[in-house]
Amino acid sequence: MVLLKLETHSFGTLEYEDKAVLQLREGMLGFAQHKRYLLVENEEILPFKWLQSLDDQHVSFPVIDPHLVLGSYICALTLEDLHSLEIEREEDVVKLVVAVIPEDPLQTTVNLKAPIIINHKRMTGKQIVLSNSDYHTHQPLVFGNPG
Repeated sequence: MVLLKLETHSFGTLEYEDKAVLQLREGMLGFAQHKRYLLVENEEILPFKWLQSLDDQHVSFPVIDPHLVLGSYICALTLEDLHSLEIEREEDVVKLVVAVIPEDPLQTTVNLKAPIIINHKRMTGKQIVLSNSDYHTHQPLVFGNPG
């Protein structure tokens, strides 16, 4: 097992295996040039995780499972999405949404309108925009919202 190292702005030195690299072929919205990420998990920041760009040590996004924000969250994937991510089964899918955590963490919001869909078997993903939904880009974060 070969461990690679990445110096990051937010997390210091991260060690990772090549198989842990998440490929976002289209990048994130507004960050199309950043296509390779690590999903950083740390017990101190749960339930949040961070998507850390391997292409720029200064680029990282706090993410969270949308079902923790809104229990009834539905993200209908198109056939094109399923095909482009080579998704064969629902169990292969991980859904995350980007959080905005301001200085006052009680004002944290999440973008339910543009989830990140990940095929964790193939370590590929993409951020999609849900065009036919009433979800918001700045949904206030309230844990335990049964929604």
